[in-house]
Order: sequence, then C-alpha cells, then structure tokens
Amino acid sequence: MSIISTSFISALNNYNSIAPLMAKDLVENVGRTSMAYCSSGKETKKYEATEKFIDANLSSLFWFGSIPFANKVFNSTAFKAAKLNPDVSLAFLKKGEKVQTVGNIIDKIAKDELPKNFKTKKGVVDTVKTLKNVGDNANLFKKLQCSRMIGSLLFATYLSAVVLPKSIIKMTQFFVDKTYKKPVSAIPNNPIKKTPFYDSFSAYKNKKSRKDISFKSLGSAIFNKAVNAQISPLDGMAAMDIAISSGRIYYVNKREKDALKNRKANVKYAAAAEKFIREAGAFYLIYFGGAHIKKLIDKVTKNKLDPVILEDKDFAKDLKSGALSSNPIKSLDEKGVLDYVDKNINNDNPFIKYAKKLKWVDTVQDTSGKVFRNPFKYLDTKKLKENFDVISEAAPKFLKQENLETYIQKQAKIKRLGIYGNLISGSFAVCYILPKIMYGFRKLYTGSNEEPGIKQVLRNATGE
Repeated sequence: MSIISTSFISALNNYNSIAPLMAKDLVENVGRTSMAYCSSGKETKKYEATEKFIDANLSSLFWFGSIPFANKVFNSTAFKAAKLNPDVSLAFLKKGEKVQTVGNIIDKIAKDELPKNFKTKKGVVDTVKTLKNVGDNANLFKKLQCSRMIGSLLFATYLSAVVLPKSIIKMTQFFVDKTYKKPVSAIPNNPIKKTPFYDSFSAYKNKKSRKDISFKSLGSAIFNKAVNAQISPLDGMAAMDIAISSGRIYYVNKREKDALKNRKANVKYAAAAEKFIREAGAFYLIYFGGAHIKKLIDKVTKNKLDPVILEDKDFAKDLKSGALSSNPIKSLDEKGVLDYVDKNINNDNPFIKYAKKLKWVDTVQDTSGKVFRNPFKYLDTKKLKENFDVISEAAPKFLKQENLETYIQKQAKIKRLGIYGNLISGSFAVCYILPKIMYGFRKLYTGSNEEPGIKQVLRNATGE
C-alpha cells in the first residue's frame, strides 16, 4: 500500500481540476517570497518580500475561496427565495439541446431509469418537483445562474485585483513613511477624464446613421460562460487570474509612476514590465504547462491510463475477461450512451465502474440505497467516449504481457513517477526558474536589483 492514496495521485494528474493548481500555487507562494528576499536589492528586499508574502497568500485565499463563498451566499439568498435548485445543470436549458433536457429527464424518472428522489447533505431531494420548478421558470433560472456567475466573479476579482494590491502598496508606503518619519502621502481625488476611447465611442453613438447595438451575442456568451462555470471551477478561476494579474501590473506601474512625479527615470514602465513577465509565465505554467508535460509523459510511456484504473485490484481480472477490449459506447449516439450508462450503473460493468470512480459519471443514491446517474448533472457523452477509448485501446498492449500482474504494477509505478515528476518540474519552474528570469530582466533593464517602484518610494522618503 502506497503512503499517498491513489485518489490523491489521480487528482494531481487531472488538469481539469484545481488539485494540481493548488499544489503548484502553494509552492509558488514559498518561492515567490524567498526569491524576493534573496534576489532583490539590499534596500528594497525586506519590503518586496513582505509584499510578496502577503500578496501570494491572500490572493490564493481569495482565488480558491471567494468564488465558492459568493456562490454559496447567492444560493442561500436569491435561489432560495426563487425556490429553485442551483445544482440543476444550466446546460439542460441550452438552445439546441434535444437529448439532455428537463422534459426528457422527467420521462426517464417516470420509467425508473433515474431516481424519483436522492439523498444530499441537506436532505432528500424530490427530483421531479425540482426539475419541474426549473423547467417552469427557465428564464428566471437562466438569469439567476448568469447573475451568480457574474456576481461571484466580480466580487472575487474586486478583492484580488483591486483591494489587495492597493492595500499592499499603501502598507509599504506606510512602513516607509514611518521608518523615515514622514506623513503618509494623500491620494489626490482626481476626476475621471474622458479617454480617447470614450470620445470615439461617444462619436460613434452620436452618429445620425447609428444602429442600435445588439447585446444578443453578449447574452449568449454570458450564458455559455455560466454553463462552463457550473461544469468546471477552472473556467471562472482562469478569468479571475487574468484580472488579478492585470490588477498587480496596473498598481505597481501606478506606484512607480506616482513616485516619479517631477523626477526623471532611467527607464520607463520597469515595474510593470517585470511584473508582466512573471504573471504571464505563471499563468502558462499553472494552467497549461502541467497538461502539456502530462501529454509528453503519456506519449513517452505509452500509457494514458489513470492511476485509479492501474491500481484497481480487479484491473487484471477485467482485462483477462475481455470486458475492456472494446469500447461499448463507441458507435452509440448521445441517447444510446445515456441509456447504456443508466442500464449498467448498478451492475459489474468494468467501464461504468471506472467511470464512477473517476467521476466521469456523477452518481447519487435514492432513499432505498440504489445508485443512479445524477439527474441534475449534464453528462458529456463525447468526453465519456474518449475516456472509454483510452481504456479499450490500452487493453491489447497489456494482454500481450506474459506476467500481466507484474506488468500492471510496473506501469502503475511509472505512472506515479511521471505525475511526481510533472508536479516537481512545474513547481520548480514556477517558484525558481520564472523568478530568476524576472530578476534577470530587472537587472538587465534597470541596471539594479532593487524593485523599481519601491526604490522610487525610498528615494522620495530619503530625499535622494
């Protein structure tokens, strides 16, 4: 028995979940702070390291927690007042959807193919009543889901991209002023100026021949975004991460610009440029780098199977029986796939067993303890077919081995090593290599190791 559980290793190998992001983000926070203290200049390192420590940890807290918190508040207020269940998939109401609709699911419940009720942490849910409420109030449900997605994202983004960077910069200014016994600078309350973009837009709107701007495509985009946000937490987090990075870049540039008023700078936009390098690099490494390395490892090892499958005690038996040699849903249409899953959800079908273990199919239990496919969750049948293909295509290679059990154990160990290697290499890149590149750029661009914005604040405080 391995010390690290199979399910945890599987989660770290799933780059559609937040598990590998959380692991890399934790390492990045440590690396970002320590590298700031070790690589920054003597004058600014303690301020920069403090900023990095607070920024890294609080932004992680907001990043992982603020969207779920905002969603929970919205669920317990707006959805509760409307008597609608927010867990019902918005995709059931998607335009053009013909198979996985509220009506079709209710028909399946009437045929006992899906549960009339099922147990949740909050109690037993009446499936038909819940779905009928959503179907009868489809427009309100859509508006609430879209509002929840926009509201939670704006709330999280405001905390992380505006409040946090502003507060950190004010904190540093406070400590600098306190150290050099100077009052905190007042922030001028400048009126908002019309920008060239604003003027251009106004001119466009005031044209005699102007046409009404259509928001139909915007509404459709928001709806699709809300559907994706329900399916994957990464969808909202990626948008939020871009906003966080934008906020960081904007405020470090603003600090440097404000500190340079009436003074000459050797280089322009130094703080913003180096921050952009770090943020863009971190975004790639955290969201895409791991998935790209995973594909490379799978190609080299010629094994795409998940650790949950490789380390299942019945995997060898399932292979020998021939049950995994062909994909049973490969030629089925969407309705056929759903019927196959519902028919086999409670038997010993190995494909369905692995699908349940890996959450390819979300399941629930009714009050009698019988297992069903979750009637509130949209099932991506195309993705399910692809996952089943991975299993069936791997089966012939395994069955060629003389000692199947030994070969499976070997492949399971290789898979674990590949996952460890992927996580370690990605973490090393984000916490050491990327900061090294950023500080190298700083030295090359500014001729100094000092953080550009903090350096200018210190120059003003000391009267240099």
